Amino acid sequence: MEKEGVVSLWLGNMESEDFLEDYFSIKYTDDGDSIPSPFIKDFHICMYDIDEDFIEKEFYLKRSDNLEALLTGCSYEEVVIPQMKRFASNTLEMKYNTIIMIYNYEYSGEITNKNENLYEMKYIGAVSYK
Repeated sequence: MEKEGVVSLWLGNMESEDFLEDYFSIKYTDDGDSIPSPFIKDFHICMYDIDEDFIEKEFYLKRSDNLEALLTGCSYEEVVIPQMKRFASNTLEMKYNTIIMIYNYEYSGEITNKNENLYEMKYIGAVSYK
């Protein structure tokens, strides 16, 4: 749900940056109606609860199991990284090449993992960034 000052984090693996963009892209019908992105469908997120201007997503060519390395450079990193380490140790259980962060949104955690042939995503948690 929409919540000021909170950021939700997903880590995953994608085959390419283009795939990540497609996975997160909202499409439109000929009538102008929006079609939720696969990410929004996968995690049962109400697309009206999130603002595209407050989303950060990153694809890395090299996978890493270091949480701090994956999050370095994100907005509010000096607050977000230490808080995210409470949900996951700095050394993760597997290597990831993709991060998705939605600011001003607290995900319910309804779905924590999504594994498909071409990608996998894992919800890590939501923390305050202010």
